[in-house]
Amino acid sequence: MTIAEVLHQAKAELTVRKLDLNIAEIIIETRLGLTRSELWMSLDREMNVSEKKQFDNDFARYIGGEPVQYILEVAPFYGRDFYVTPSVLIPRPETEELVYAAEKYIEQNPTRIQHLLDICTGSGIIPITLKAIFPSCDITGSDISKEALQIAEQNNARLETDVRFIHSDLVEYFQKTGEKFDVILANPPYIAESERVEMSKYVLENEPELALFAPNDGLAIYERLIKNLPDIVDNCFWIGMEIGYAQGQAVKKLLEKSFPQANVIVKQDINGKDRMVICSNELI
Repeated sequence: MTIAEVLHQAKAELTVRKLDLNIAEIIIETRLGLTRSELWMSLDREMNVSEKKQFDNDFARYIGGEPVQYILEVAPFYGRDFYVTPSVLIPRPETEELVYAAEKYIEQNPTRIQHLLDICTGSGIIPITLKAIFPSCDITGSDISKEALQIAEQNNARLETDVRFIHSDLVEYFQKTGEKFDVILANPPYIAESERVEMSKYVLENEPELALFAPNDGLAIYERLIKNLPDIVDNCFWIGMEIGYAQGQAVKKLLEKSFPQANVIVKQDINGKDRMVICSNELI
């Protein structure tokens, strides 16, 4: 069968099941190493037996409920492809907005920013992305999951960055070492158990619950983390945290309590939902 014929059949099934119509293209271009434009120029190409068998296997797994990122073991983030497995969350576009905010802040303070920490780093997408942009910065990622850190280290090697990854329960390791950071980022578990009923089965059945859910309406990790952040910030600091859309004011109050002299603002994402809280003792 040609690529066009395979795509036609796949899209018919995706349409009936009301699933993402781009999945077949994503599978083929990833497995064959094609860009989207190269794929369109190759529609008349015959798929050989092994290519068709691989596609059928991948497509069946997707239809069966597996996220395509885990099937292909790759997910795009901020212009780079990251290795992902079910040990880590699939990168979300919303997290790119947190990285963008940090990137703009560092650009405005290029000589002062030296030490950056990403807490709950998962696959390492945040620190690796920022290290690629700002190679002179000393950047660290930490996580409580050893399995996630193994994935992060693989991404570190694949993307040729030299981020330091540390196994730590939030900031415990850094409290012990006495390290201080200019910039701290965090995308902790923040989904409340009550939101489980609203979530996609693709997420619930495949992504790690440790990285998704938190007690106390999703605020428990923020409470522990923010209480201890004053121990590890430098004299001048900028903190950026991703949040759930209903958590802006609660997280803002936690930061204001720990940093009464700082400026704290809630920022919305591209969809107009509260998505991050920024705390700094400089102008924001």
